[in-house]
Amino acid sequence: MDFYLIGLRWIHIFSGVFWAGSTFLVAGFLEPSIRATGPEGGKVMRYFAGPGRYTLIMSIAGNLVWISGGLLYWRVSSGLNPDWLSSGYGIGLTVGAIAGLVSAFIGMIVLSRSARRMVAIGKEVEAQGGPPSPEQGTEIEQLQGNLRTFGQINAVFMAIAVTGMAVAQYLWF
Repeated sequence: MDFYLIGLRWIHIFSGVFWAGSTFLVAGFLEPSIRATGPEGGKVMRYFAGPGRYTLIMSIAGNLVWISGGLLYWRVSSGLNPDWLSSGYGIGLTVGAIAGLVSAFIGMIVLSRSARRMVAIGKEVEAQGGPPSPEQGTEIEQLQGNLRTFGQINAVFMAIAVTGMAVAQYLWF
């Protein structure tokens, strides 16, 4: 019994299910609900994305996925064997892996930065004790647009990653 491979698969699948499920939940339901509820939604966003919460947990899950996935990829490809890489299984996993990495970079570079900035502006507005200034309002709208657009793009890449991983073993060409 190969405990190394079993352990890596468990980490990869469990973290991946959490990461993908959370991505779909936020892009499909939470972000539209927060946007629709206006200023009250901003309070939810500050709590949800605040320090030590969603962004940290998603970062940990994403890192566990790509580290375990990279180790699994190396192992099942026999060290990047060209014959394996050109097989249906190899192509399916490669497409899934690339889409997953793109999703991770979108999450790290765009989504987490935008969420952190939204939280910071929310705290500024709360400290002011009134509505956001025109500049803050403009920045909030821009950040909400980034979160919406890139959240949806991220969900598409995540769906490609999940599909690639799920069907790879059935691709015979």
